[in-house]
Amino acid sequence: MKKLLLFVGLLTAVSCQRGFHVARQQSARLAVDAAVPADSSTVRWLAPYKQKLDQTMNMPLVTIGERLEKSTPESALDDLLADALLAQAAKQYGKAIDVSHLNYGGIRNGLPAGAVTTGNLFEVMPFDNQLVVLTLTGAQLMQFLTYFAANDNALVVGGVRVRVHDKAVTSATLTNGRAIVPDQTYTVAMSDYVANGGGGADFLKTIAQRDNVNYLIRDALIEYFRELGKAGKTITPQADGRITLE
Repeated sequence: MKKLLLFVGLLTAVSCQRGFHVARQQSARLAVDAAVPADSSTVRWLAPYKQKLDQTMNMPLVTIGERLEKSTPESALDDLLADALLAQAAKQYGKAIDVSHLNYGGIRNGLPAGAVTTGNLFEVMPFDNQLVVLTLTGAQLMQFLTYFAANDNALVVGGVRVRVHDKAVTSATLTNGRAIVPDQTYTVAMSDYVANGGGGADFLKTIAQRDNVNYLIRDALIEYFRELGKAGKTITPQADGRITLE
């Protein structure tokens, strides 16, 4: 038994001393584009899944009168998306929402004129950002608005009208009639990316009252557009002047 233990001990010591090293490295760029022929067996295997996915993505939700693009300080698309989030966030949260916010950089595409599909909204909002509701004081809300206004006036909000001078918010008025009072509290719907301090908004990470709604921002937009379509409405949005540069 002692010999066996000695043998195992020696084997362990020797094996621990033997390492591995990289003898050679080799790399190559492999282009994956239209020039690469499709693998027929893989195509056949994917076909039923692709058919179902295409049916979902090509499903028309609502009709829009003209093509919409994002722009600063405000656009019809920005306002439409922010208002959609404001409405759907309140439904999912089960309480009134004072302000909605979308990260300008997260809006990745415009919307076409005519039928808007589920796939179009995946192009607009390709990230799986979750809805978060933060409860901010009036002072924190003004800090929040000023921070994003300072970022090239890229302020995409619903439920509030803002006046901006030299990238600083000089006044803000809630459209639900509430005044912004420094020591009162307000609910703000936003993405988890922003609530987690994304885009440099680190001050939001210390907010004590945070509700994770477990609802994708993209799904909020899809549901909002679907409901308008079912009601037979055609969207003809206009920027309503909620962001005013002085």
